[in-house]
Amino acid sequence: MESPLDPLLGAAFPVFALVACGVLAGRFRLINPGSSEALNRFVYAFALPAMLFIAVYRGSLAEILGSGPFLLGVVLATFTTALVAYALSRYVWEAPPAESVLRGLNASFANTGYLGIPLVSVAYGERAALPAALATVATNIVSFAVAIVCLELLANPHGGGIGRALAGVARSPLIWPIVLAIALVALGVKVPLPVERFATLLAAAAGPCALFAIGLFVSQLSIREGLRASWPTSALKLVLHPVLMAALAFHILPIDDFWGQIAVVCASLPLGATAFVLAQRYRLLEAETSSGAVLSTAASVVTVSLIMTLLAAR
Repeated sequence: MESPLDPLLGAAFPVFALVACGVLAGRFRLINPGSSEALNRFVYAFALPAMLFIAVYRGSLAEILGSGPFLLGVVLATFTTALVAYALSRYVWEAPPAESVLRGLNASFANTGYLGIPLVSVAYGERAALPAALATVATNIVSFAVAIVCLELLANPHGGGIGRALAGVARSPLIWPIVLAIALVALGVKVPLPVERFATLLAAAAGPCALFAIGLFVSQLSIREGLRASWPTSALKLVLHPVLMAALAFHILPIDDFWGQIAVVCASLPLGATAFVLAQRYRLLEAETSSGAVLSTAASVVTVSLIMTLLAAR
């Protein structure tokens, strides 16, 4: 008989296994630990843009436009959690603004793409994949767009103000694939099948490469120090984010109950590995972000199971 934990463990094990492969490769010098930066450049410039493009392109305009309350709830819960983390970092811990922006991302960016879609598909059936995919798109658009604007303003050593920040966003390979995919869907344009298959193959590399790169980077760290720094944002990610999403889904916004449950489960997921891609790109909180992804993923085996049990008892 299948255990209630089986879907979560089945989805989480590959995440841990890929990180562990990176750690072992770095510790035993099978691969130079410094290669994590090269892997992250590949993910940032090629694999992740392809993943974002495919996620949006395979949706329909009706699905994108017809799920307004659901998407609003996902965005509000994500952005509010990020603001709480930013305020704590900036005004309580007195961290620099750029670091506080990244802590906001670390507290609110859920691993819906690599962990969430497989998890809810197994736990709730195939119909759960659509809201999870839309949550992934909404989270990526809000989290990465806002984070990149702020980091271009605060962490770019050349400065340049709003104009440079917006230009940086326009050039970002994490933004224009989403815009392109929305335009193609709106116009009803189909890309050639070989091109779609190429993008799909490239997209499949984003998760494994990002997780392996985290393992390579973590192999160089004192794990204890990294976990000590990352636990506050991990706690916000695993507790505050789903609580806010539940309040919006079940008490404030007119969201379908089933879609609301999927939104809460997605919000309860751990930090996504691609946050480390931005951390390494801007040379900010690399140890804290990589450790946070590992810590929150480990803790989520308990917290997500509890949330799914509470939702089932409603």
